Amino acid sequence: MKKILFIINNLGSGGAQRQIVTVAKLIKKKGNEVTVLCYSPQDFFYTELQNENIPVCWKIEKNALLRIIKVRNYVRKGHYDAVVSFLHTENILNVLSSLGGKKWIVICGERSAKEGIFDTRRGKIHGWLMRFADAIVCNSENARRMWMRHYPSYKNKYSVIYNNVQIGDLTTTYAPQIQQKIRIVIAASYQYLKNPLGLVEGVRLLSKEEQERLQIDWYGRREVVAGDTKAYDEMNQLIKRYKLNNVFQLHEENRDILNIMNQADAVGLFSWVEGLPNCICEAMMLGKPVVMTRVSDYSVLIDKDNGFLCDWNDYHSIKEAVTALLNKDEMHLLEMGEASKRKAQMLFSEEIVTNKWMNLIEG
Repeated sequence: MKKILFIINNLGSGGAQRQIVTVAKLIKKKGNEVTVLCYSPQDFFYTELQNENIPVCWKIEKNALLRIIKVRNYVRKGHYDAVVSFLHTENILNVLSSLGGKKWIVICGERSAKEGIFDTRRGKIHGWLMRFADAIVCNSENARRMWMRHYPSYKNKYSVIYNNVQIGDLTTTYAPQIQQKIRIVIAASYQYLKNPLGLVEGVRLLSKEEQERLQIDWYGRREVVAGDTKAYDEMNQLIKRYKLNNVFQLHEENRDILNIMNQADAVGLFSWVEGLPNCICEAMMLGKPVVMTRVSDYSVLIDKDNGFLCDWNDYHSIKEAVTALLNKDEMHLLEMGEASKRKAQMLFSEEIVTNKWMNLIEG
């Protein structure tokens, strides 16, 4: 049995938080002792950890220096076999806690897909400090290639572990709802890099007949930063201006998003950049056709057999991808859903992901 600590900023509804909770549960399932440490108070996934008897240590601290001290003291007194972190600040806390001698393995999860961050001051500090990590886990080949370009000397530290996808007891038999409208579900926060405005512009280019056959349900946080709903507000205004209210339905984030996606005809993602998009991986495991932009490991996830690709900065490209979906009959949609499911089982199964994490933790 290993004793493992996971460090994450909070237990909010973000993709990194979702995956660190998932990995913690997988490692606990193998008979290990697992704890999660958070330093800000969001608790969307807290109940999920409670249900698995995984304790959460809250070291709430806004001051950066005091946060470092609190986390470092906690880590160094914990007698852990491995400390795993996701995201930049958390990785820095993990590494700083290990300086001065350690007996545990430091594993840093790198989930960024933004190339430009490597050239920022914060990115350079983070990159330099990663020399003290024992392993750097990327959740996509795209992220690993970026790290290799900027820090080739770390090549022996890099590994790629895709996100595990858990859909519980949901049925995974795709049933098209094409009798009335094709329904696309999007699970993403309302922020500009998720490209909500580009999607609206692309849909505006559809014919009236195509628009009448389409329903897009977007689920996500309106406030990316407290009080900032600019992207949501602008998207809403654009929908009203183009009279697309019958096409778009904008919703708050929803804990039952898997059931919602399971009832859709397709799942969409139109971002500028992504790490490994959880919603697309989940859609594939649910056996759904996918419409997505060429981000992250799109060439591994999507081909003509299970989805439609487009360019985030080309409205006509978005329009053509949606049109292609609308033109598929029930038989083709069923075949595409089955192809998505086959790919997902090879990439995101619990056994494959758990074994890769345990191999790292066991050294």
